[in-house]
Amino acid sequence: MRQKTAALLLVLLMCALPLLSACSQQTENAAEDAPASQNGAAQSADPGSSADAEPDKPEIVTDDLPERNYDGAAFNIYTRSNTTHYAYLAEEMNGEVLNDAIYSRNLKTAERFNIAFTETVYSDEIMAQNNVQSGDDTFSLMNVRCTAADKMAQKGLCFDISSMEFINLEKPYWDDELTRMIAVGDRYFTAIGSANLTTIDFMNVMLFNKDLFAQYQFDDLYSTVREGRWTFDAFGTMASSVTMDLDGDGALNANDQWGVLGTAKFLHCAFLPAGGAWYVSKDAGNIPVFSMGTDEHFLSVFEKTFAVLNDNNAWYLTNDTTNEAVDYHNMFRNNQGLFLATIFYYIESLRDMDYDFGIVPFPKYDESQADYYSRISFYDASVIPVTVPSPEMSAIVLEALNCESFNSVVPAYKDIALKSKFARDEDSSAMIDVYLEHRIVDFGDSILVDSIRDTFVVAMFYNNNKDLASAVKSRSKVITKTIDKMIAAYQEIESSQEQGG
Repeated sequence: MRQKTAALLLVLLMCALPLLSACSQQTENAAEDAPASQNGAAQSADPGSSADAEPDKPEIVTDDLPERNYDGAAFNIYTRSNTTHYAYLAEEMNGEVLNDAIYSRNLKTAERFNIAFTETVYSDEIMAQNNVQSGDDTFSLMNVRCTAADKMAQKGLCFDISSMEFINLEKPYWDDELTRMIAVGDRYFTAIGSANLTTIDFMNVMLFNKDLFAQYQFDDLYSTVREGRWTFDAFGTMASSVTMDLDGDGALNANDQWGVLGTAKFLHCAFLPAGGAWYVSKDAGNIPVFSMGTDEHFLSVFEKTFAVLNDNNAWYLTNDTTNEAVDYHNMFRNNQGLFLATIFYYIESLRDMDYDFGIVPFPKYDESQADYYSRISFYDASVIPVTVPSPEMSAIVLEALNCESFNSVVPAYKDIALKSKFARDEDSSAMIDVYLEHRIVDFGDSILVDSIRDTFVVAMFYNNNKDLASAVKSRSKVITKTIDKMIAAYQEIESSQEQGG
């Protein structure tokens, strides 16, 4: 366990206000739907420097919260340790735009409500649940793994955020579509907002090697995407045509050139939702239904994913199944792959790559599919424990943090850190907007990851096992029982709260 305390002194606030003002002037549209052209000019020798970043400054979004003075009360945040942008508190300003935007957001919020932030980072996700069950009232807000958030909600350990006064999920800094995807029924014990940066970090992303693209004289990929022609078949044709035995030893291995690189977790499992296929669907009441074994569209997408990745020698299969996927990243860096499937957080590791690369969404199943879908493979979620010292303070501060994140932190991440620091051309910057437009979370890919994706789906792709009917049949009873227990737990909580229990 490590403790991080933000020293929220007035003198620091006064020093930070100029930066805060510069970072905060963003409209609702700028944060989610900004055209690429307005940000393409913010490039410099060091685009990560706050001095070089000059985003537009339209009117900011407001949270309509009342004035409150909490007399210097401690606001302790519990955060799960992971390898992405997990921290709510930045220790100090360091000239990096994202870090400084987070730091300034917290200074502004602390001064506004007269609170003192601290953050405790744990590596053990069960610690959050144990803490609340013990009655400990240390924490005013918890940011936990999505699976842990669901377990805490089923046990009645956190408030229904949607019913709390001062929380307005209709505000643009809350993602109502994602929030409903991760909920069971109409009660939201957690919500995805602009402060949840892991929902960007863990978004699957497709990179392509522009040098190889030019060498093989493929059609302009950005135009293909914009015209809606970027499909599984188009991808498969390109990927299969570049696999080559570079060293002439008669065997395809790590020394050769491949159509696509990446772990099945970030490649195949991203193709499924990109094609509109769900492990677990939702009925009209937003109740999970285990449907992958009977859904005709899922079966079609599953088969097509095998066809364009496994069956045509496009994908290089290795034993590297880690999130970092070092082998795949190194091969892509060495000009040995046309495409690389990874997550947004790891794009930064390729900044020094000699060969040029671009960013495109994962392809659509076919041209009749209306939109490109961006899969979030995992995320950390905010919950307000029932043991918080002040439910009102927790709700107000959470609302304020998400509003200010929308105004300053997300623009810093998207328009500067992503578009200027990671993306290498204006078209790739535009593709980032496409990614953020239709983000999705599959309940069976995240909340039920241990029962579905990591239990048998990933293994099927690695073992080239296409017998989905048998795989689902052998596990259907267990998975359905797990879902039924989950639904019953939520219904029990709802009934208890309606009766005032």
